[in-house]
Amino acid sequence: MHSSNTAQEVARDTGQNQKVEVVVENRDGVDCVALKYLTWTEGLGWCCQKTIRVESEQLDELHRAITVARHRVRRRRAEAGEVSQPAQVIQLPSLS
Repeated sequence: MHSSNTAQEVARDTGQNQKVEVVVENRDGVDCVALKYLTWTEGLGWCCQKTIRVESEQLDELHRAITVARHRVRRRRAEAGEVSQPAQVIQLPSLS
């Protein structure tokens, strides 16, 4: 039982200790998007491990590929019987 709890904690911590940043950069007058994979290191903070630069002309194709992958992963999870988490709705204050 203890090892099961540890595995769940590791999985939870892994998600919180990794992130992907999307940054718009201008390199030599040309806009591109940088996808940066970062990990949290105690004592150092967020450290960039990898950077992938995507030219603006490639963004639509990247978006399509990510959308297809997301749908496939969700479908496989549903077919495996995993319960999907509902979207979290945040109530914003009214401006009127």
